[in-house]
Amino acid sequence: MKKIITSVVLVFCCSQMVHAQAALFALIFGDKVATENFNVGLEVGFPVGSISSIDDSSAKLGLHFGISGNIKLSETWSMNPSIFFLSKRNVKTDRFSLNSNNPALNAEFVNVPTDFSLSYIDVPIFINYNFTEKPYKIGLAPQISFRRDATALFTNGDGEFEYNIKDHTEAIDYGFIAQVGYIWGKRGQGKEIHIQLRYYQGLSDVFKNDFISGSNNSSYLSLHLSVPFVKKQD
Repeated sequence: MKKIITSVVLVFCCSQMVHAQAALFALIFGDKVATENFNVGLEVGFPVGSISSIDDSSAKLGLHFGISGNIKLSETWSMNPSIFFLSKRNVKTDRFSLNSNNPALNAEFVNVPTDFSLSYIDVPIFINYNFTEKPYKIGLAPQISFRRDATALFTNGDGEFEYNIKDHTEAIDYGFIAQVGYIWGKRGQGKEIHIQLRYYQGLSDVFKNDFISGSNNSSYLSLHLSVPFVKKQD
């Protein structure tokens, strides 16, 4: 019960923060990015993901944060080009072995619990179908991700060791995202919050073969809150 209350409070606080920052962003750039047909907003997301070919793995909570553009194409269709400057994908496994240039250090971390933390810049471009009579939308997007950093945290009985695995990961990841969204608030009144459930499936390998051989695609399920800043109609 305590975890549920904490999660609700966190979501509420994030929605308030995103709305305030979206309003500030629009004030900086002016009314041209605050119309019903074209506007921008800030977005925060909480992905829970996995990577194939990692044995005994389980998901960990990550974080997305970025800017979303909203382009109205018609009464039912819209486009949302976005960029997430912060995209953290976290995965943990119960057993993994260190593979560094230090044999003595490798011997201390054999089949031990390991936390992987991968950081990207994500660029998805959504095409959405918006239901006119109901506050729902569905969408699909190709996404390309540029790797910024990658680390692995190994844990044994004596402590932890963080290893930079950036050179063992591919510089680019790409795939597709499907989403179902709910629009909370009145459209065109400057108080919208878009609540979106998304699933991403990567089509490329995350790791190089010298680190993890075989197919190792990234996937995640995420909850996103997006607040477009639309100037309130008179």
